Amino acid sequence: MDYVSLADFAQTATDASSRSPEWAIAAPLPLDQLGLRDRLEQVLDTVTALQRADWLDDGVYIGPNAMEDTYRELLACARILGVAVPPAIAAGTTMSRQNAYGTDSRSFLYVSTFMLSGTTASTQRFMLGRLLGKIAARQVTATTLYGVLVDQNGLRSVARRALGPMLEVVMAPLSLGVRLALSRWHRTAELSADRAGLLCCQDLDSAGLALLKGTLGVNPKISHEAYLQQLARSTERQSPGRWTELLSDTPWTHKRLVALQTFERSAMYARLTGREPTPDALTDEELAERTTQLLGVS
Repeated sequence: MDYVSLADFAQTATDASSRSPEWAIAAPLPLDQLGLRDRLEQVLDTVTALQRADWLDDGVYIGPNAMEDTYRELLACARILGVAVPPAIAAGTTMSRQNAYGTDSRSFLYVSTFMLSGTTASTQRFMLGRLLGKIAARQVTATTLYGVLVDQNGLRSVARRALGPMLEVVMAPLSLGVRLALSRWHRTAELSADRAGLLCCQDLDSAGLALLKGTLGVNPKISHEAYLQQLARSTERQSPGRWTELLSDTPWTHKRLVALQTFERSAMYARLTGREPTPDALTDEELAERTTQLLGVS
């Protein structure tokens, strides 16, 4: 076999990963308190199995005999983050659809070949690292659940075909309040995933280019510093449109860039990468405070 199977991943993904890594931003979920996790994971495994089969029709498993350069970067990122290597499907899909899907114990990656095209090994490490970061931080179950709730990438439509009326029975306990909480949680999880990507590539420029490519759809001809300066000049006046961020499942790109810059300047980043912190390195408390500010509406 020249690729990792879900069975391989499930066997090597142990309960040792149940504790969130230090770099993951704390964001409690109501799933365990409501006793919903086991039932939801059974449903999600069924739904994503069907979706994975559809995606594989137009994709390929990344492995030593297919896209071996990308597979090598995937292995390197998995070692850095200390996670089992999951199955990874590469396809000509939109960059916004790539993600980690399934559940925390049975995860797989869906990777856009457009994102991989024309990028450096360091940029690929950021992108793959942030997807693996969702596995390391045990965010896959909640991320996939959110996708089903809002029909992200057609997951709810697949769920309806697979489960019929039973879907609504399973989802009934999830009130509007839980959905809003998941939306806030999802934005936090994206910043955590970005941190994982930076830990894998350890290059802020490569991370910034990857984020901009995901936003612009092409390899950007602008640095992330120039992008932030241009944005600052064009947004001096606050707009009522900023409140739409409350309904967004991903922080604005400029906030993600600033969050990465902030993380890279922190004592935590130095500690996790084996470097000496600079005299002005942000403490863990300062990092948490600034990250919380970025998650707000502004």
